[in-house]
Amino acid sequence: MVKKLKHRSLGKLEIYIAPAHKVQHGRRSLFRKLFPKSTYIHLIEEAKKDGIINAAAHSTHTSFTTDGKIIAFSAEGDNAKLAMCVELVDKREKLEIFFLKHQELLREKVVIYKEVEFWDAE
Repeated sequence: MVKKLKHRSLGKLEIYIAPAHKVQHGRRSLFRKLFPKSTYIHLIEEAKKDGIINAAAHSTHTSFTTDGKIIAFSAEGDNAKLAMCVELVDKREKLEIFFLKHQELLREKVVIYKEVEFWDAE
């Protein structure tokens, strides 16, 4: 059984963020004031609303940020400063629109764009 591989170019946006980073909304309910939403969850929800093909969040085991401190996962410790990676996959144009729409939230975050190929069998 010979199948043909079809592929097309897409883009992947990688956004590195601490899970402790929270979304600050102008008008918030008492619940959101007490329990603000994590930025990485908010980004995935926004990607879904914007019709992005794929969005996922991955936690790291060891990371450092621009302050230079290396932080490692600890079962008994505070992992709130350990980096998360939010990956979004879609056409470059849609990822650019997403970035510009959320530029205030993404300011001073490490955001990387990569070209990737989407594969499927015919």
